[in-house]
Amino acid sequence: MNLHVAFDTGIQQRDILRRAAALLQTGEGEQARRALQTLRAEHIRDLEEAVVAVNMLLDVNLPDAALAMAVRMGGLAPGHPECAELMAECRFLIDRPTFWQNESRDIRTALEQISTLASTAEHAATDSKLHILCNLDSIGGSERRALNLYRFLSAHMPTTLWSTAPAHPAHREQAPIRLIHGDETPSGGTIVLIGTYYDIGDLLERGHFERVVICHNLIDQNQNLLRWLKRIGNNPAHPSVELTFPSKMFGELLGLPGAAEYSPVDLAHFRCRQARASTPDIAVGRHSRAYAYKFHYNDAAFFRQAIAHGYRVRLLGGNAIERVFAADKGKRPELIAEGAVEARDFLETLDVFVYRKHPQWLETGGAVILEAMAMELPVIIFPEQCGCAELIVHGENGFLVASETEAFEILARLSAEPDLRRRIGSAARQTLVDLQRRQEPELLARYRG
Repeated sequence: MNLHVAFDTGIQQRDILRRAAALLQTGEGEQARRALQTLRAEHIRDLEEAVVAVNMLLDVNLPDAALAMAVRMGGLAPGHPECAELMAECRFLIDRPTFWQNESRDIRTALEQISTLASTAEHAATDSKLHILCNLDSIGGSERRALNLYRFLSAHMPTTLWSTAPAHPAHREQAPIRLIHGDETPSGGTIVLIGTYYDIGDLLERGHFERVVICHNLIDQNQNLLRWLKRIGNNPAHPSVELTFPSKMFGELLGLPGAAEYSPVDLAHFRCRQARASTPDIAVGRHSRAYAYKFHYNDAAFFRQAIAHGYRVRLLGGNAIERVFAADKGKRPELIAEGAVEARDFLETLDVFVYRKHPQWLETGGAVILEAMAMELPVIIFPEQCGCAELIVHGENGFLVASETEAFEILARLSAEPDLRRRIGSAARQTLVDLQRRQEPELLARYRG
């Protein structure tokens, strides 16, 4: 390649990067993705441009192209530390199924070792006390699960709810919560750990428990779960250990022993208190933790298009993507900060619930979907690696879509047919009523031991 052609090619690559960066800045993820797919790593001549390209390619879930660009970085600046970090990130995203399989094997081995030790332990008598433990300082799926489980089980057996940090005010209003502090720790009976992402000090090695039930609900916490199991294995009391998962999908993905346990939604609380409008002017939205990976890289463009179709868009937790709407003129989605409105009150303002997350985020459950179903909302779910999607029967109690085009086709039907909205919403709630009726005896049997 002569110098003139190389110069022109370099300018073209730079223009692609600039255009893609501008599109990502406004949340037009699919357009940015298409632009980035025309990049050629071998034509990048500048290290800084290569770094920007790798990060943008990862943002739009193109890990193979990102890895090729990271290799190009290595050629431009051999030994550069950022190059090694980005290359490792790319390889991890590409090889995640293998990593997960290896981690599952190690977890299974640790569980077998604990089971062997527990079988030799002598417990004087069965202790009926139950301790539910979580980090309750924020609002999210694990916190909802802990509160829901406490609400149900405390009506049937002695149950205490513990937090590893000062609890969020919204949680303190719902249940009595004890803070683990100094000598103030759970002891005896069964300890139920909701999530595997927080620090619990030496409780697992030194606590006196007969049983430990762990709700493992984040794929990126496999290593932390393994560390917890090793600590439990060192506990001289030799408690037994059981795992639960927020969906069948997640348990089957890991291939580990344990039960699927859907978060028991408070159906008396999450109940629609007033009839929804029968007009085509529908409100579309969702609620979730204000975390970027809870949103798809093209969600901003999707919600803009929804507004263009005449729908009102409301997003609780939408402050996570607020920056991409900064330059928008005219109507925008209503972005409500996480925790600013109670979830039930927010869901009552919607007519349709739409949920999609970033492809790199594995949604092991999806308590927000269950809450929307309880509120008799027709739900439209992008089901890829989304656990609670397994409860949806397309066209009967919700909708499963593979593309934005399909989602807008469903929205058009729901907008035009109020009776369809009511029928699907009613079936969605009935699905939860039936699910929890079946699940309650299983929960009682599990936690009574």
